[in-house]
Amino acid sequence: MADGKNFFNASRLLLFLKGMAMGAADTVPGISGGTIAFIANIYEELIFSIQSCNLQALRVLRRQGLQAAWVFINGNFLLTLFCGILSAAFILANIVGFLLDNFEVYVMAFFIGLILASSLFLRKHVSKWNWLSGFCLLAGVLFAVSLNLLPARENDAGLWFMFVCGAIAICAMILPGISGAFILVLLGAYEKILDAVRELDFSVLLLFMGGCVVGLISFSNILAYLLKHQRTQTLAFLLGILLGSLYTIWPDQLLSRSVGMGFWLKFVALVSAGFILVYYLEKLSETANQNK
Repeated sequence: MADGKNFFNASRLLLFLKGMAMGAADTVPGISGGTIAFIANIYEELIFSIQSCNLQALRVLRRQGLQAAWVFINGNFLLTLFCGILSAAFILANIVGFLLDNFEVYVMAFFIGLILASSLFLRKHVSKWNWLSGFCLLAGVLFAVSLNLLPARENDAGLWFMFVCGAIAICAMILPGISGAFILVLLGAYEKILDAVRELDFSVLLLFMGGCVVGLISFSNILAYLLKHQRTQTLAFLLGILLGSLYTIWPDQLLSRSVGMGFWLKFVALVSAGFILVYYLEKLSETANQNK
């Protein structure tokens, strides 16, 4: 946990950039900010920090003051990360939209590399493989794949539906392999949220963010409990979700038409770039943790 000192340092900058990567990923249907959190080796710290924003934190605030409560909830970590996430959501929304409109297959190739590498990383954390962890792995794969079989819908519900969408989508955003943006597509709210970000429509954004806060705190408690008491099975299930997400983002172009050698060279190069990036992120994370 952060001690409140040396807020502006290299490790904070790196954490901010990880937050930006999470925010950028959450704007892409098929990619999860939780996946980036796993890649960046901050997933469990994120879940337990969010989970600590509870009644006990209020008791610490009342009895020991603001500084003690801030340390209790790992405030420096959360503030830095969420500033990065929000910055990316506002700054990169148009850039990500442009890339998806014009270079979708190459964007997905890069993310495939990220997911493959992070799957290997997560595999190391499953301490014991048996029939139960294997079942959880398979259940995670089937869960992720089945989400893609649900038909997307159009929804003209009122503004308060944006609150509900935020509460549901944020649960997906903190699960690796399940895209919060894709859940918004299924709910028929993706375009409306993206337009609200681009146009700074705060009537929509504030309700959506309020739903995110409620959903985030509620769901993080469930995840924190599972990671504490059923860690191996939970990580196996999350690994399954991560692998199943490859079905979501696998480019249709590779299946629907013949592609040339040049295309494959670019595709493999970007998959490799994503894979290699994870390796360096892990090294940077290790260095930053050593320097804390």
